[in-house]
Amino acid sequence: MTEPTATRAPVVSGTDHAAVLVWIDAREAVIVRWTDEGSSVDRVFSTVPAHRRSTGHVRHDPLTRHGGGGAPQTAGEPHRLEHLERFVQEVADHLVGDGDVVLVGPGTVHERLEAHLREMDSQHRRSRSINTRRTGRLSERQLVAQLREHIGASPRRRRVGS
Repeated sequence: MTEPTATRAPVVSGTDHAAVLVWIDAREAVIVRWTDEGSSVDRVFSTVPAHRRSTGHVRHDPLTRHGGGGAPQTAGEPHRLEHLERFVQEVADHLVGDGDVVLVGPGTVHERLEAHLREMDSQHRRSRSINTRRTGRLSERQLVAQLREHIGASPRRRRVGS
């Protein structure tokens, strides 16, 4: 189905707080983990069809009045939602043993993932902090910086001009 790829970010320390940040949309999820050894970045790609490809051409019955006949409007959308639910489940499976979770993304997929994680946590009687925030596309460095900010780790300092 999808294969996660992992890249190792520079190891930085300064906190012993385990946390994870997930940037997610319908095409991919970027999972940034923070442990006492530092940060790591994993990517999970989805097979969710785009909106324009999933619905295709919608035919309208000329005898249907304006506003009626909702079935042709949803042509292909249940198939897309089924793929999306499987993708959200797959990403949630990557977050089972993690501590605090921060979910960010441009659309509503991060909200779906939040609901799914809360349901899983209640079923397994786990307690963890889950925060969500709407944001656009971010680079891996920006995601690591946001996770550092969330857990209160000091930012990396660089020497300039030496």
